[in-house]
Amino acid sequence: MSNTHWDPARYGLFGNERLRPAIDLIARLPKAASGFSPNHIVDLGCGPGSVTAVLAEAFSAGREDKPRVVGVDSSDEMLETARKRDDAIEWQKGDIASWEPDAPVDLLFSNAALHWVPDHSNLFPRLVNFVRPGGIIAIQVPNNFLAPSHQLIGEAGIEWRKEVATAMHAARIMRPGDYFDVLAPACDEIDLWQTQYCHVLSGTDAVYNWTSSTILRPVMAALPDDEARATFTEKYKDRLNQVYPMREDGRTLFPFNRLFMIARKRDK
Repeated sequence: MSNTHWDPARYGLFGNERLRPAIDLIARLPKAASGFSPNHIVDLGCGPGSVTAVLAEAFSAGREDKPRVVGVDSSDEMLETARKRDDAIEWQKGDIASWEPDAPVDLLFSNAALHWVPDHSNLFPRLVNFVRPGGIIAIQVPNNFLAPSHQLIGEAGIEWRKEVATAMHAARIMRPGDYFDVLAPACDEIDLWQTQYCHVLSGTDAVYNWTSSTILRPVMAALPDDEARATFTEKYKDRLNQVYPMREDGRTLFPFNRLFMIARKRDK
């Protein structure tokens, strides 16, 4: 992932919209009634901790033996915010690409983080290896890279084609079938699905405000100077506002695709 600093406040401007896919993923997980009661839960790429807290609550409710819940993130800024949220959760600094748990995991969860980590064909088998037999891996990644919000980045940055292309390459995912193929050797009950959310955003430059807190971070860092960043931003905002026009009521509709997957590790 880019080493530019994350801004929890800017990222949190769309907290409800970013939380909803995580809630949808948690809702699809098996619950205690089906015999799934994880004792060791890890949230990879926990960010400011809002999703981790929901995850902890979902599997702690009604239990006397509360599960161990660990949130892992590489950003000091995000972890600082997370630690203020819930001190019952273990917050750990770590790079997902090299992270290893200290014990087998019952539920390995990640919401909107793994697209920043390269080489999923090797990363996913590695993560599954950390899951206890019978445990579950549950992942959500954005799948909006072919949408105008992302494609227009290249158009606006045509003068810095190489720098922008390299920065955009930092966030990538595979095709759904590829994830099935990398999970199938060790997992069964593999569930893959895609959802398109139509986010209703408010205010001026709403879609720019969204992308500037995520996909634009490495792009802005890659541009050569402030003048280049200002020129790029003006062009990008102009094209975004053409494609995603603000309605008369001051709101902007922003369709956004996300890919979900849940798999249970095969008992050995």
